[in-house]
Amino acid sequence: MRDVGFIRALIVLHREYREFPLRMRAHVLIRFLTCPFLRVVEQVPAGAKLLDIGAGHAVLSILVRERGAHPIAVDPDARKVRKHDGILSVIGYDDCIRGLFDVVALVDVLYKLPIDEWDALLERIRQRLKPRGILIVKEHDPTARVKHSINRLQEKGASALHLTLGESFSYESPSQFNARLQSHGFTPLKTVRIDTGYPHPHMLYVARL
Repeated sequence: MRDVGFIRALIVLHREYREFPLRMRAHVLIRFLTCPFLRVVEQVPAGAKLLDIGAGHAVLSILVRERGAHPIAVDPDARKVRKHDGILSVIGYDDCIRGLFDVVALVDVLYKLPIDEWDALLERIRQRLKPRGILIVKEHDPTARVKHSINRLQEKGASALHLTLGESFSYESPSQFNARLQSHGFTPLKTVRIDTGYPHPHMLYVARL
């Protein structure tokens, strides 16, 4: 990210979470170090109204707020949802939010949902986006077998420790997922691996309505 570099992001997150419990601070730090959030944040225009679905501890929302975006962070896990300046944080699922957005983001959300629920979610997202709005999805590429195996082990551990909600491990290849996006009226703009320097096969999808 050009204007908020890696060290700056760590400072921002430290400032934001320094009064929170140690367990939460550790989870946020590990999450930030193992997920290329800054490469996702680059896709959010400054000043955009963002709906961050499955926001967890709101790391993405906090980082885009530093760029002048206006995020709403929604997550069903009440253990993770906290008040943050400049961010409307909501306990719940995506369908509890109304209004239109410039950008909707899903960062490591779909894999926790059964695939037969993806289409309904994407359709709800389509209805939440302004004309020519942007959908950003960060998932894992299951075709990268070695890194994907590492990811599965980590996620099974996180589930065993009850760090995340949901029991599903659902993935599609990039070509399959882009076809799914197109079936909902989205035009894929970017499909790229953003996992350089990371042990997991992070995949970024950017699509316009």
